[in-house]
Amino acid sequence: MYNIILENYHPSTICVELSRVPESLEYISQVIDSPHILEEIPEFIEKFARKDQIMPSDRTVGFLVLHQPKKNMAISLGKVEQETKDRIKKSADLFRNIKFNVELDF
Repeated sequence: MYNIILENYHPSTICVELSRVPESLEYISQVIDSPHILEEIPEFIEKFARKDQIMPSDRTVGFLVLHQPKKNMAISLGKVEQETKDRIKKSADLFRNIKFNVELDF
């Protein structure tokens, strides 16, 4: 589950498939400080939000909160494979490079 907070704009919480989280972090890290972020967020949602039907076997494995005005990002994940954690950690470093406070809870 993604929750993105931008100045004067708060899109709905979206679901992103776990395997796509690193790619989604890389994408949004490139546009988060853009002066055109409000135009680019709908593209992000279209590209990464899960669109298929939610099934009873589906489960939420974590939460990602991105608060652009405060330059904070928090990721909290349940049990996921170490390879996935490593990929997410690497992608989260992109936010540290643009002066975000990043909290990871695995």
